[in-house]
Amino acid sequence: MEKIYKSVKTWTIRSPFLFALAFFVISSCLDIGIIFAGQSGVLAGNAGIIDVSAQSLLALGTLGGLGWLRAAGFNRPAEWRDLHLLWVPALLALFYFASTLVTPAASAGVVIFAVIAALLTGLDEEARFRGVILQSLSPLGSLAAAALSSLFFALAHLNNLLAHAPPLIALAQIVGAFLLGFGFASCRLRTRTLWPLIFFHALYDLPADITLFNASNASTINATLATISPLATALVLIIPGFILACYGLFLLRPRR
Repeated sequence: MEKIYKSVKTWTIRSPFLFALAFFVISSCLDIGIIFAGQSGVLAGNAGIIDVSAQSLLALGTLGGLGWLRAAGFNRPAEWRDLHLLWVPALLALFYFASTLVTPAASAGVVIFAVIAALLTGLDEEARFRGVILQSLSPLGSLAAAALSSLFFALAHLNNLLAHAPPLIALAQIVGAFLLGFGFASCRLRTRTLWPLIFFHALYDLPADITLFNASNASTINATLATISPLATALVLIIPGFILACYGLFLLRPRR
């Protein structure tokens, strides 16, 4: 067992991109399997929660097994750096949180469930993409690691097409995910922590989750999404990510 562990650890150092790709493929297969199980009725409408929980366990188990938990950002406050640099993602998080005020009225149960789902999604996606994948790609340099981990994050959002999301919305989510992922990766590299990013990520997702759990079924959601104008789609899904990506480039600029 120890020999296998050493071989895997050596492989992650010698072939960082291949390791990141392998992890992404395994994670995507798990994701697709749970989506299809949910659509077939096997998971009785709990596919989303089961998916983010399983993905979180996979990512945290990988980080723990490789001894990367602290290096990837699951660490103590004493190891955090330059938290003041998080003001841009914090402002965007407030923007998304404020948008919950204009979402359709929801019951307390729906809001609580949406908050739990948003926090689990934040943990899942940050642990996978700004945790395992970004950490494995770190030997390639900060800029390359941030860009490649963002590309994987964007490709992961192709699964929205399996959920029959309108193509324009799905494309905007993919583009927005790349931009947001780059900004978040840059923040993680500069601050050396994932905890604030998990919280911000949850706030970004909260309005959508409230709308999702407040709807009667997925077809109703997709029909509503299809009526959203391209301008509104860009405003919500792309422009905030573009701002964050530009800020990420600023954070990763060459410094003395």
